[in-house]
Amino acid sequence: METGTPSSPTEAGGGPEDTEFAFGPSEPPHLLAPRPHRAWAFLKRVLIKADEDAIFFMGGAISFNVLVAFVPLLLFTVGVSGMVLSARFVDPATVVATFLEQTVPAIRGDVNLSAQVRTEISALLAQGANLTLLGAALLVWFSTRLVGTLRTALKEIFDISQTRNLVAGKIYDIEVVLVGGLLFLLNLWLTAGVRAARDYGVDLLGLEGNALSLVQSGSAHVLAFLSIWVLFLGIYRYLPARRIPWRAALIAATFTAVVHEILKGGFGWYVTSVANYRTAYGNLISLAVLFFWIYYEALGFILGGEVAQVWTMRRARKIQIREVHGGGG
Repeated sequence: METGTPSSPTEAGGGPEDTEFAFGPSEPPHLLAPRPHRAWAFLKRVLIKADEDAIFFMGGAISFNVLVAFVPLLLFTVGVSGMVLSARFVDPATVVATFLEQTVPAIRGDVNLSAQVRTEISALLAQGANLTLLGAALLVWFSTRLVGTLRTALKEIFDISQTRNLVAGKIYDIEVVLVGGLLFLLNLWLTAGVRAARDYGVDLLGLEGNALSLVQSGSAHVLAFLSIWVLFLGIYRYLPARRIPWRAALIAATFTAVVHEILKGGFGWYVTSVANYRTAYGNLISLAVLFFWIYYEALGFILGGEVAQVWTMRRARKIQIREVHGGGG
């Protein structure tokens, strides 16, 4: 349950390492410091906290479990939703592949991730991929690895003392996977509805040529950004054992979503404009780029949480300063 802005660094989740920010009645408030100084102090504190939280180790753990859990999570989602997607979309494999294309950077060379996913999903749907209870349970179980890793990382990032025991944590991870699959379906339905409305508006306005391309490209990017932003918002807000304040979750989700778009564009530019696929290692370059992108996405996710936590701590200190100096006056 959210209680609002913490009134002290300790209440915000800070530990002994934050004692350097305690203030006495006779000390001048840092609120009067120049903006560049405050910005530099904020950035420095984020970097210090990221180092204290072993950001590179956590990033490696998250990226590894993304790779391990991606296939089971995708198979579970497709298997459970095959009939639903088939009832709503002419080609559900294309719908899922399009969603993937808007999320990950472009991959060139002989490794065509989108085409491979489309082929595998089509094969599953053609076989009437109705999962058995045991098969679905196994896929969900393997998918919970990623959720558990994210929970552990967020506990460290937000300095949360509360925790779930082993059984309760696993049950919660399973619930998150199931809810995530339902939200993925809902996202596809909403996306289809927005695209239908866009196409109706295009026909109504009579757009064509460059204007049509601009509207289609712009709407696709906006939908992709909003989808990933909502995903990050839900993760930051609901995965930790203690609910993160909405404002902090919004800051973390916005930061991470922007970093996601920058990384996707940067890696996409590299693989389409810089990488040389004519060498013997062309396909390895594609896979390496994908792996590095996942790793740096994990680092961006961690930094988003660190930025939000440091912001929350500094806000709590500002309130403490006002109370101390206000009471002394």
